[in-house]
Parts: sequence; structure tokens; C-alpha cells
Amino acid sequence: MKEELAITLRAIRQMKGKGYESLAETLSQSNLSLLEQGKIQATLPTLLKIADTLDVSLLTIMALCLAIRDHKTPERELLDAQAELQSFMESGGLELMEAQTQDGVLKKRERGIRANAQRVSAVIDLKRQGKTQAETARALGLPKSTVQRYWQEA
Repeated sequence: MKEELAITLRAIRQMKGKGYESLAETLSQSNLSLLEQGKIQATLPTLLKIADTLDVSLLTIMALCLAIRDHKTPERELLDAQAELQSFMESGGLELMEAQTQDGVLKKRERGIRANAQRVSAVIDLKRQGKTQAETARALGLPKSTVQRYWQEA
């Protein structure tokens, strides 16, 4: 999306009659130049600053970029996003988002899938038999990273 963003930023800046100096407090001239050449990515916080400085919605910038990428109109991108948003809300997405905070602070993420006790036991048994992690991974058909994680638990 680097080139799509470059095209979009150039067009918005030209349309609004803004020079590089208008974004001087937002990002350096060299970074703006690299963005407008499609050579670097922008972080979300940077995009928010650029949008605010250019007095344009971040959603507008995204719709324009996605329209270029997907060969659609910006309006079509926004209609598709609106349909997705409606589905998200109807499926309880907003409630799930609310459940991620407590007193306005992001809750710690719950631990992922619990380790399969049989797999852990098998890894530990092979470790005790003197097998290497690689041999254990091959014998059990497990990824090396999984074996390494279980190995360290033993």
C-alpha cells in the first residue's frame, strides 16, 4: 500500500494547496518525501497526524488508498466497509470491544490455547531419554518451536 498512499497524499496535498512545510510539525521533510515516493510505510499514529494536519478524515485517506489497490471507487470501499461495520455491530462486536477494557484501561489478554498435556508429557519423556529437540520434533511430528517451548517447561 506504499504506492497507493503516495498517490493519495500527493493528490490531497496538491488539492489543498499545501506544501511540505505544512506537514513540518507532523513528520520530517525527508520522511514525507519518502512517503510520497512510495518508499516507506506510515504507522497509524503518523497517518492520523497527517490526516489532522491536512484536515481530512483518516477514513477518506484509507478509502482512497483501498480504491486504488482494489480498482474500485472510494464510495464502493466505504459502502463495503459500512456493511462490514453493520455486521460487526449486529454480531456483538462492540460489546466484545467493551469487554477488552476495565475502567478505561486495556485488560491483559487471556492466555492462548492451553498446551496439550499428552504432547507435553511425550516431549518430556523423550527429553529424559536423551533425545535432542530436533529428534523429538521429528518423532512426534511437532513444530520445533512447540517442542522448544515444552522442553523449557520440563
